[in-house]
Amino acid sequence: MQKSANELHAWCRSQLHRLQPLAASGQKEPVSEISLQALRAEASHRQFYRVQSNTADESWVAMYSPPAQENNAQFVALAEVFAGLGTPRVLAEDHDQGFFLMEDLGQHHLLDAYHRVDNSPDHLAQCINLALDGLIPFQGVRHPLIPAYDSHRLSMEFDLCGQWLIENLLALPLNQQDLETLQQSKHLLIDAMLEQPRVCVHRDFHCRNLLITGSGQSQALGIVDFQDALIGPALYDPASLLRDCYYTHEEGLIAKCLMRFAARNPELTDVDPKTLTWWLDACAAQRQIKAIGIFARLHLRDNKSSHLGYILPTLQRLVVMTANYPKLTRLSQLLARWSETASNIRLLSDQEIR
Repeated sequence: MQKSANELHAWCRSQLHRLQPLAASGQKEPVSEISLQALRAEASHRQFYRVQSNTADESWVAMYSPPAQENNAQFVALAEVFAGLGTPRVLAEDHDQGFFLMEDLGQHHLLDAYHRVDNSPDHLAQCINLALDGLIPFQGVRHPLIPAYDSHRLSMEFDLCGQWLIENLLALPLNQQDLETLQQSKHLLIDAMLEQPRVCVHRDFHCRNLLITGSGQSQALGIVDFQDALIGPALYDPASLLRDCYYTHEEGLIAKCLMRFAARNPELTDVDPKTLTWWLDACAAQRQIKAIGIFARLHLRDNKSSHLGYILPTLQRLVVMTANYPKLTRLSQLLARWSETASNIRLLSDQEIR
């Protein structure tokens, strides 16, 4: 059952009154009134709000996460596991209603930082490197609650595209040659992912889930949407960032940031550049193919069209990237056909990216 914003508002207000005696300073003005501002829709069933108090210098983030559709126990548990690594603290929780009150990491997403630096390569590199440096300690986490990112899951994710985007949204039949191309390509990509060092993988390490906290020399990385973490390929999260579905980086910048990350990461220092690049792009290809399937599923199954505008540009980038590898030539050609079809569908080509 969906909860209303009014119910969440009342719950947040009661929790803040409860938490107030725990505040460090008794000089603060009591929280008597709050407002909830809806935040950007993401690719899940969860809804987020910024909670602003009548004391203008305080804010929190509230989340409604439907208990029947989201693994809220894992979210709370991993918030404890990742404490101190840039993730927000959970301040209050009601699992029955799916209500959560969290620390507010601010409004300065990495995507906003990209736009503020006017595409300057040096400033973009600083933003990316801040994120990649913050990723290294996150990758070192090991905990029994974090399961393996295994071949079965990777395969299932890859197949989402064929089901939801190609067959259901584009209504394109997959012939035997198409199916063989997809199977062969899937195995190539997954093999490349499984041969990498195993680390803790956030799995959605992109510019809309990362925030820049602090300023100047005290800048740090804020990380949200961490509840689906698994133990998997060392370059999966760097691929999510460097080949982002929501922002396109220049190839030279990608290569430069990748090599810097590898040089600082003890898991990757001995891997040659050609292998690093292939591992990165294999992760990116599997992830982007999964993502466009999820974006189509959001529209068709969940009645959420917020991500339709990212399908065509992501497909187009996939065509170019996979064309760099002779062993993925057939996949690139198949993706090009899908991209051409998608470009002629008004639902996809006329979407305004938000």
